Amino acid sequence: MLKTHCKFILLLMVLFLSIFAKAQNAKIGLGADAGFPSGNFSGVSSIGVGASLKAEFPIASEFAITVNGGFINFFGKRNYLLNIQDLTYAPVKGGLKYNISETFYAEGQLGAALSLNNKQKTLFAWSPGLGNLFKLSGKNMIDLSIRYEGWTGKNENLIFLNTSNTKGFLGIRFAYVFML
Repeated sequence: MLKTHCKFILLLMVLFLSIFAKAQNAKIGLGADAGFPSGNFSGVSSIGVGASLKAEFPIASEFAITVNGGFINFFGKRNYLLNIQDLTYAPVKGGLKYNISETFYAEGQLGAALSLNNKQKTLFAWSPGLGNLFKLSGKNMIDLSIRYEGWTGKNENLIFLNTSNTKGFLGIRFAYVFML
């Protein structure tokens, strides 16, 4: 069950998307996400999977404002010595996208990774990345992107395995994009 603050944030996102959905050339993408932990975070998990919804609102020919929300579950490592719980978060981010060419882009986002686990705290999220849009018939597209994502903040458990205050990972997103 989602915590109250997660439900509130998701409700705000739906409201925001519905208000701006009529913006000219707006895009909404529904995607699958994979996360590959790096650094100390790789001692806690080897992979994360999730889904996300991203909206894009053009503000100039090369620039767009983005809003992104979803969930991702990092599977805890398990062996004969350790049984680490899965870490599930609902990242909510906003940012700026720069179209380098007609299909290739760079993007940066900031926001929060809302914990869906007990005893975990909300973390500050940041992610620079690159992506490419592949046109389909009509106006719809496939979006393939790669990013480094960092979640910064202190959680009290798993300290001996994750001594850093940042959970970092390489993220890959594959999405179907609808033109509005």
